[in-house]
Amino acid sequence: MKIKFGIKMKFAVVLSVLLFVTTSVMGIVMIANQRGSLEYQMRSMAGTITDEFAHDTKIPILQNDGLALNMLVDNIMKYPGIADAYVLNDSMEIEGQMRLQDVGKEYRRGDAILEAEGPPPWLIHEDEGVLTFAAPILFQDTIVGYTAITFSRDFIAQTVRRATTSVIIIAIIAILLVSILSIPLSTRLLRPILRLFQGTKEIAMGNFDYRIEMKRSHDEIGELVGSFNTMAKELQKKEQLKGAFNRYVSTHVADEILRDPDSVRLGGEKRDITVFFADIRDFTSHSLRMTPEMTVEVLNDYFTLITEVVSEFGGTIDKFIGDAVMGVFGSPVKMGNHLEQGVKTVVAIKEAVDMMNGSREQARLLPFRIGVGLETGNVIVGNMGSSVRMEYTAVGPAVNIASRLSDIAGPDEVMISAGLYESVSGNLVVGEPQEVMIKGIEGPVRVYSILGLKGDWKSEVDTVVRKITRKIVIDGMAS
Repeated sequence: MKIKFGIKMKFAVVLSVLLFVTTSVMGIVMIANQRGSLEYQMRSMAGTITDEFAHDTKIPILQNDGLALNMLVDNIMKYPGIADAYVLNDSMEIEGQMRLQDVGKEYRRGDAILEAEGPPPWLIHEDEGVLTFAAPILFQDTIVGYTAITFSRDFIAQTVRRATTSVIIIAIIAILLVSILSIPLSTRLLRPILRLFQGTKEIAMGNFDYRIEMKRSHDEIGELVGSFNTMAKELQKKEQLKGAFNRYVSTHVADEILRDPDSVRLGGEKRDITVFFADIRDFTSHSLRMTPEMTVEVLNDYFTLITEVVSEFGGTIDKFIGDAVMGVFGSPVKMGNHLEQGVKTVVAIKEAVDMMNGSREQARLLPFRIGVGLETGNVIVGNMGSSVRMEYTAVGPAVNIASRLSDIAGPDEVMISAGLYESVSGNLVVGEPQEVMIKGIEGPVRVYSILGLKGDWKSEVDTVVRKITRKIVIDGMAS
């Protein structure tokens, strides 16, 4: 299982590690300095003691007083750090020593004493554990013997160990204190950053009203918080602008304008699309019997329903023309299955309107009947109009035919051309073909009226219709 550490925990760990490393480095340097200082002090002290020991043994060795010499050895051995002491005659024979059985024997480092150079005392032996110094016993500038003292380095090692232990204890205490204090300290120091993190999450979820409250600060964090609030404010304005655009143009077109305003220019391109027109039959005569408020309410209900259906199938509302609606599939966003989605949409619109009419009749409201025309083909799509007022739309024969089929369609009828029917005939249930005259086309044109869908297309449309009508009913109750 992967463990995730928050920024506060990481901050505490970094502080602890940094303190540990700093304390360790300082401890190593201090211990090294202390070891060097102790080594120097030991050598200096060892030389002084050896020299003084030689001075104290001058009279006893001249008198050949073995008892006095042994007592002097016994006294010198009481000094901390002295491991052994010898009094030697000028022939390098032991005259005084703690181990009486060694008295009279030749001192094993006598040659080192005789070979020593420079002013006494001389360092005649050194290893990791001991230092041995020797000094001459002088009487009227004549060497009458020697002293040799062996000093143990154990007390240096013990002192260093105590210092090391102290450093480790101090480091552990410091790390514990930092660990305890770093969480609240990091919380305080990182609070603006954590607020920024929370702010980015809120913005990512679409909450553009979110602002970071912070006391006046003139450092980089304060500037960053100010920049964040400015960004959130600008994003909020952009979202409001997008919402306003969506009321007048399709969502796809609004997104394109906001993403690249420079792309909004006159011009177009050829593209295969599917287009439909739907309008209310006899709406003009009905509106004469309604108040303006009722007229607007009926149209809004009608337009809301159609917009919801078109959106579910990925289409775009191109424009509202009085009580008519123009919708396209495959523009402005290209769509490989634009014909399929267009067919499903017009059938779903018809069924959704039928269901809504049933509810309106129960409420003793005026039902509205629609006629729908659907066609597919190659058209020109793009921004059309003038440099000061333009509209993204589609023009071409398929658009004209869809509009004419909408005019020809009777109440609650969805009319398509024969060419469109042949492309998707396996999924449609249609009525008998009809021969009609369409303005702009020579001779009669064969058309079909869609009665329903088959298979998966039917199931999908039924699901969408239930979803949309339920949503509209719930929204209506809430309002």
